[in-house]
Order: sequence, then C-alpha cells, then structure tokens
Amino acid sequence: MTTLATDKVRDYELGDVNELPVIAADILYEGAAIGDNASGYMRPLVSGDPFRGFVERKVDNSVGSAGDKNVRLLKRGLIKLSVSGLAITDVGRPVYATDDDTFVLTGIGTYIGHVYRYISSGVGIIAFSADKPEEEMVVVIPIILSKVANGDILTAYTPGFHGRIKALDFAVSDPATTAAKAATLNAEIGTTNLTGGTVALTSANCTPLGAIVAGAAITAGAAFDRDDTISIEASGVTAFVEGQGYLLIKLGK
Repeated sequence: MTTLATDKVRDYELGDVNELPVIAADILYEGAAIGDNASGYMRPLVSGDPFRGFVERKVDNSVGSAGDKNVRLLKRGLIKLSVSGLAITDVGRPVYATDDDTFVLTGIGTYIGHVYRYISSGVGIIAFSADKPEEEMVVVIPIILSKVANGDILTAYTPGFHGRIKALDFAVSDPATTAAKAATLNAEIGTTNLTGGTVALTSANCTPLGAIVAGAAITAGAAFDRDDTISIEASGVTAFVEGQGYLLIKLGK
C-alpha cells in the first residue's frame, strides 16, 4: 500500500456544478432541463432520459459535432418552476419532466426531484438532484392462474409514500398447458384505472417456465400519494386450468 509522504495538490470543483458534452447540431438554452441521450451526450430532456441538471448558460452547438462543446449544468439545488396542477397540498410530492420545460406531478416522464415549497397555483420551489437516482421497489404478487376470475386479485394495498407505478409484468413459475385460456390484469389507484400498464395473459405466453409477459406502457394516471391504495383486477377471463406465476409491480418516485 502506498501512502502520501508529502503534500499533493489536487483539482477540486464546486459540488453542485457539472460540465458534460453536448449532442451534435443542437442548442441547449439557459434554464432547460437536460437529459442524457444514452450515448453520453447531453440534449434537451426527452421523457425517460436520465436527468443531468439545468443549463446554467446557453450553449449553441447547432453547427457542431457531438462533443465539440460542453454544457455547464446545475445538478442539484432549489429552482422555481411551473408545475402543471401544483397545489398547496403537494409539498413533498415527486416532480417529473416530460421535456426540457414541462413539469408534472402525474408520474409520467423523468423524475427530477420533489416539491419543496408552494408559491402559487401551478408554481413552486422544486428540490432537484441529478445525483440521487430514482428509488424503486418491486411488489411481488404470487398468482395461481386457475384461481383468477373477473374482479380484484389484490385489493387496496397502500404503499405509504408518494410515488408512481412504473410497470407491471408477469413471470411464469409454472407453465399453462391448456390452450385458449386468457386473462387481462390491470392496476388502479383508488378506483381509477391506469392508462396502459395492462398485462394480457394467454395460454401461449404463459409458457415456458421463466417466461416474462411484459405489461403495456403506462401513459397516464401512474402517480399515487402516501395514503392512496393500489388494486389489481382481472377482466376478460377465460378460466385457466393450470399455471402459476408472479405479478411484478415496479414502484418508483
């Protein structure tokens, strides 16, 4: 093991600022929320991008190649934003960006932080951070397919925090072998169904062992509050004879 025996001068940076390379042929305007395009280059945030911060000052790379310029980003702090539907009761709720200048509470988009203070209807101070990854958990519900009938298979589960339903999937632990059986599973928050997120189970996709039946993309209605309940219901059931699996409900901020 090597240890220092004399002083070493190191380079330090302010902890709330970052500089990252910009995508080709684009302009990043001051105040824009910025996302990572999955190749390491920064762009005006697209829903689902990892959040990297807010632009401190405009960068024009409209005639440049990827990486020709860097953008200076504020990656953590408090910022005043217009947030669709923000009310005085929303302090602590997660905030999401659906593009570089659209911010919502509906659980759709990229998580950027939470409501720190209410200012007025639709306007608040948001505590944002590009350093803190979105917290996720998976609720696992065992399901015996032959017992699934139209109606609830999970009733009024309370997660106990502000968050969103990110995805529903089904993992096969015992294949269904009798043909022409089906059931559609969907989630609801309170008594309101999500838009999207349905899991369509059939005899054909509930085999072989280990198969994953992916749910549809969730496009609206995903956000829940700390006292909201989540239920899972089945519809369109043609009764299965055999088969088992696990419904995987991914929850996040």
